[in-house]
Amino acid sequence: MSVTKTNTFMQAGSRGKSRRGRTPSIDMEKIENAVREVGAQMEDISMKDVADYLGVNVTTLYRHVGGIDGLRRIRASLSRSDLPALPPAKGHTWQSWLKVLADYYRQALLQHPDLLDFVQAALDPDFLNLEQEASILVKFGFEPRAALLAHSFLITTITGYVQQELQTIEEARSGYAPYYSRLFQNLDAHPDRLPTLSTVNLSQRDLDRDVNFKSIIHYAIAGIACQKGAPSDPDKKL
Repeated sequence: MSVTKTNTFMQAGSRGKSRRGRTPSIDMEKIENAVREVGAQMEDISMKDVADYLGVNVTTLYRHVGGIDGLRRIRASLSRSDLPALPPAKGHTWQSWLKVLADYYRQALLQHPDLLDFVQAALDPDFLNLEQEASILVKFGFEPRAALLAHSFLITTITGYVQQELQTIEEARSGYAPYYSRLFQNLDAHPDRLPTLSTVNLSQRDLDRDVNFKSIIHYAIAGIACQKGAPSDPDKKL
């Protein structure tokens, strides 16, 4: 994405150079602050934007972070720190809790798309969320391995959905009809060309992203329930 640079980044570096007469020293704390400040003003960040803010050249920044992926990891880590705690399981069955958990992760990824680049590595770098989720699922009656697989399947499903969801949002912003909107147009114009799909009787409700997400998660949970090691009592509540 092409972004017009503001004077803020250049001024930050210029002040540092004029005050010290040499390239300012940087550390991870300063880099994290720069990523936070630069990232607040644009959807994507670049090595040059952050280097300009810090008043150093790109090579100096590269030595500290190893490239743009390093900066994006820092940004994802900062986003992770803004997320609320995992939703409690008290009063839920395992199915209803996974639905709440799925919505928690979906909202986190929609609000912080930079997390999608690294997903679990960014969402749970120290594995504490995974431990907490697995522990809760075991209390519901999952075998430990089945709990781990359930988490993995759920995260993979959510990630794929959100990636498509963000693409649909971007297409709509750009004035390009999203995939399923084009399907509607084709069904209206040429129903005989798509006879099987024409029998589905699609409506505008089928374009509702929230409704579709609930349907996808319903299918995912139904699949998890069929796996070896899933709870034998689906009605158990914590």
